[in-house]
Amino acid sequence: MKNFFLQDLKRSIINPGFWAGMVFALAILLPAAVLDTPLNGSRSYLFGFGNIFHASAFSPFAAIFPALAYAAVYCEEYNSGYLRMILHRTGCTGFMKIRAVTVACSGGVMIMLPITVVCLMVYIGGAHGIPADSDEGLLAGTKIMEALIKYGDWYVVAGKVVLGFLFGALWALVGFAFAVWIPNRYVSLLAPFILYDTLWLFIGDRFFNPVYLLSGDDVRHGYYPLAVLIDLLYIGITIPVIYAGIKQEKKC
Repeated sequence: MKNFFLQDLKRSIINPGFWAGMVFALAILLPAAVLDTPLNGSRSYLFGFGNIFHASAFSPFAAIFPALAYAAVYCEEYNSGYLRMILHRTGCTGFMKIRAVTVACSGGVMIMLPITVVCLMVYIGGAHGIPADSDEGLLAGTKIMEALIKYGDWYVVAGKVVLGFLFGALWALVGFAFAVWIPNRYVSLLAPFILYDTLWLFIGDRFFNPVYLLSGDDVRHGYYPLAVLIDLLYIGITIPVIYAGIKQEKKC
C-alpha cells in the first residue's frame, strides 16, 4: 500500500495535465501582479492582492484547472481495465483513501504554487504593514485588517497560500467525483467549471459560496479561519460522494 501511494502521488504531479494547468494559471495571474500593480514600494501589497484575486481573469475560471492534474485519470483507468486490477490489490477503501489524497494534493499544489509566486512578488514589491498614504483606509473594518494588526503580514500571505491549496484540492476532488459517477474525461474536466459558475450565479453573495473560498476576502469580511473550515466541510462532503460512486459500480 505504501509503494502504491508513493507511485500514485508521483503520477499525480509528474504528468502533462498538472504542469499545463499550473502554467496557464500562472499566465493569467502574472499580468495582474506585474502589469497592474506597481512593485516599487509605492503601494500596499494588499492593493496588489486585490488585483490578483478580484481584478484578474483568474477567479471566473479557477475551477477548471485543478481537475486537469489527476482527477480525470480515473476515466482512463476505468476504460483500460487498469482500475479493476488496482482495486483487486488495494480494495475499495484502500484505493479511495490513496486516490483521494493524491488527487487533492495534485489539485491543491497546482493552484497553490502560482498563487504563492505572484503573492510573494507583490509582497516583496509592495509596502508592508498597515496601508498608508494613498492606500490609507484600504480594507478598513475588515477581519483582514484586524488580523494584520494583531498578527502581522504573514497572516495575510499565509492565508492566501493555504486557501489556494484548499481551493485546488476541493475542485480536484469535485472533478474526481464527476469522473467516478460519469467516467468520461470531458465531463470530469468541464463539469466542475460549470458547477462552479452555476454556484457563483445562483448562491450569490453568501459567505458559504464556494467561489469566495479562493481568496477568503468575502467570507465574513475576510475571516480566513472560517473560509478554511468551509473548504474542509465541502471536502468532507465530496469524499463520501466519491466513495459511493465507486461502490455503486460494484467494483468492490
